[in-house]
Amino acid sequence: MSFLVRTALLPGLRGHLTDASCLIRAASLGVALQGGSISVASRRAFCAATGTDAAAEETEDPAAIERYRASKNFRRRLDGRVLLHGKESDTWMETKLDGYVEGSLLLLGRDGLVYYLVSEDLKQIDLSNDQLVGQLFGEASWEKLMQPLYTQVTGGELKHVRMTPQQFRSIFTVLREAPPPVQP
Repeated sequence: MSFLVRTALLPGLRGHLTDASCLIRAASLGVALQGGSISVASRRAFCAATGTDAAAEETEDPAAIERYRASKNFRRRLDGRVLLHGKESDTWMETKLDGYVEGSLLLLGRDGLVYYLVSEDLKQIDLSNDQLVGQLFGEASWEKLMQPLYTQVTGGELKHVRMTPQQFRSIFTVLREAPPPVQP
């Protein structure tokens, strides 16, 4: 489902919720409903008269949202995941939170290489909030701070972790060390 479709659905849902709240308010005020139903025009008129039609005021402009995101060097995939744009590298990196390490963010480059950022100040990062994402990553200073994620392969050699986008999206954590194997 595209972002434009979702934003089109939200005002409709708000309208239904507003209509329902108007009906509840009408019932509590003793307004008689003919046959238990009221026309859409009557509902709107009642809501307008009682000042409860908030749905019309709360619609958001999808183009304005996209302009804000572009000005802060990020965008969202259709599923809501955040992509950060690096000014220096001129590449887009997919992001996700590490499930165990507080304040950590994993980044997947277009080449499949995985990087990470860990904040000492923030324990939680809310990637669902555009304003917060814009504040944290809008200046693109994160690009200088990100570190490559390495794993130690047999023989002691360090290798930069590489994942497919599907693997990256399905992992829960990569920063937490695995527990030692259980000895029988």
